[in-house]
Amino acid sequence: MAVSVSLEAAARIRPRLGEAGAGDAAVIRRFDDGLVICMVDVLGHGPEAHAVSVRIKEFLERSTATDPCILMTGLHELLKGSARGAAAGICSISARDGMLRYVGHGNTRARRLWQQSTRLVSRDGLVGSAIRQHHEQSIKLAPGDIVLLYTDGVTDRFDLEDYRHAVSDTPRSLAHNVIEMFGKDHDDAACIALRIAE
Repeated sequence: MAVSVSLEAAARIRPRLGEAGAGDAAVIRRFDDGLVICMVDVLGHGPEAHAVSVRIKEFLERSTATDPCILMTGLHELLKGSARGAAAGICSISARDGMLRYVGHGNTRARRLWQQSTRLVSRDGLVGSAIRQHHEQSIKLAPGDIVLLYTDGVTDRFDLEDYRHAVSDTPRSLAHNVIEMFGKDHDDAACIALRIAE
């Protein structure tokens, strides 16, 4: 019999140095059996990219879909014909059994840290412009696991050895510290941190 888990998540977005708004969007949406988590990086930065990111966030927050493929298809349709496409990673996590389903296109990153380290792979492409068929991946999460989704404004070359307090930090602190420690000043940077507990 599946044992339910507790899902705690938080997000942090930091605009490029000198900019007022970011072209990154982070959405955490609860549903009856879990969470939908979306990380989107609009092409470029500045006011135009920020305006597109606001539209994306509104769309993802209004949607009632929980299937990552359906959400990604909807996002692709939303951005079709716009001047800016995006990279995106979308997860759906069930609190009932700890299953995480992931679909990604472009250069957003998704990683599990703790007892097992796993990188979820995003396919090449630009959402809203040119993407291939979705490739859904799934992993089973366990209490203690940390899942991070982040944009390419965060360096991808870090692990728990570089951030020893990760195992005890809250999701809010995790998202904040990943940006502060590994974010790039010359780009928008965003991170969503998810912690699995019993």
